[in-house]
Amino acid sequence: MSAAAIGRDTTFGTYRRAGLPPVDFDAFHREELPRRLEAGGSDRVAWDVEGRRPIAITLPGGRAYSYRCRNGRVTIEAGIASDARTVLELVDEESWRDYLYEYRTRFGLLYSHAVRFLRGDFESWDDWEPAIRCLYSGRPIYDPASLDFRDLAGRPLDLHHRFEVGDDPEEMSHFLRQTGYLVVRRAYDPSLVAELGRELDRVTAEAVEGELSSWWASDAKGERFPYRLTYLSDRSETIAGLYDHPRTRALVGLAKEEVVPVPDRIEGILAVVKKEGLEDDATGFANLAYHTDCGFGACHVTCPCALVGIQVDAAGPSSSQLVMMAGSWGKAYHNVPGDITPERYPLVALETEPGDATVHFGCGLHAGPPPTGPNRRRTIYLQHYHPRAKDLIGAYQGYNQIMPGYGEGDIPNIEEMRERVEA
Repeated sequence: MSAAAIGRDTTFGTYRRAGLPPVDFDAFHREELPRRLEAGGSDRVAWDVEGRRPIAITLPGGRAYSYRCRNGRVTIEAGIASDARTVLELVDEESWRDYLYEYRTRFGLLYSHAVRFLRGDFESWDDWEPAIRCLYSGRPIYDPASLDFRDLAGRPLDLHHRFEVGDDPEEMSHFLRQTGYLVVRRAYDPSLVAELGRELDRVTAEAVEGELSSWWASDAKGERFPYRLTYLSDRSETIAGLYDHPRTRALVGLAKEEVVPVPDRIEGILAVVKKEGLEDDATGFANLAYHTDCGFGACHVTCPCALVGIQVDAAGPSSSQLVMMAGSWGKAYHNVPGDITPERYPLVALETEPGDATVHFGCGLHAGPPPTGPNRRRTIYLQHYHPRAKDLIGAYQGYNQIMPGYGEGDIPNIEEMRERVEA
């Protein structure tokens, strides 16, 4: 399917498309936001922004407000504070409203060219991003220091634990809902996994750059290759049948959330194809920094989303791994790559064998970093989103379509996008 067939545009999935009323920028900052702060909002966020310099949000024409934390209290000031570290200029009030309603995150605003940095940059924006998200939409801030993972008997959880198919479903569900991820060993038969591998190899060989069904990157030698295959149910009857596989349905049930398959939306059934020897300097999203699958916007509409990952190859130190930030799903989070270290956060690199399954909530922070070994990794992800997502997202649409190059296969990663905006 060509990019032209889905009518890409950066106004996709906005608050107006959802039928929400407009909010006045000035009235919100002069009346509503101070009210929220007095009603407990300041207490919920001040601990996270204490000691940070202010941030200012401005619109063309000079309308601006600064967010400041002093002596444990967050306040709003008219204008741009002289000591503000970061000053964001949104292109118009509509863009700010989408940010307010969470139909565009800071990543969504960056990729839709809706923000300029008058002071500071995308990274410094992170100082206040979780607090702003909490104040705007009520999403709690992720605090790793407060986490206490326990099993149903009250014992500390082993965050690296891998379950067996016959284990207690209640224990498995409890682990998933606490951590945001789950590994189940030998979940799919070896014969099926071998067939899936052959299907992925076929689809990869048939992929054509410039079509909607694959994303492409360049490796260290400049050679082009597909690293993400999308809408696989259109390309393979075997893969399409995985949604109805009894094991898939059982695994999705562990999430205990109202979610449905999305074969023709949000990239449908997709596969990550990590070829062997993929260097850190590969272009695009061949290697993924920490992100959420709903990271551009509308998490409150589409999530919780549950993804079942079928491991076609082993994932571990000899290839590449999916790394999870335990307990982060559903939260407002900090996301500066250099700050995400094992000393600060509970990071878990999942180790799996062919036929193992993973389940994870898409709104939890996770990463697909460069391989640490010479072997390739192929994983099929069966996506399940909240039914209301279909009210906002049409066939072959998804929030990723706001990314420059989407539908053409060549999509800039965060660093490449920052260079474009900050140039």
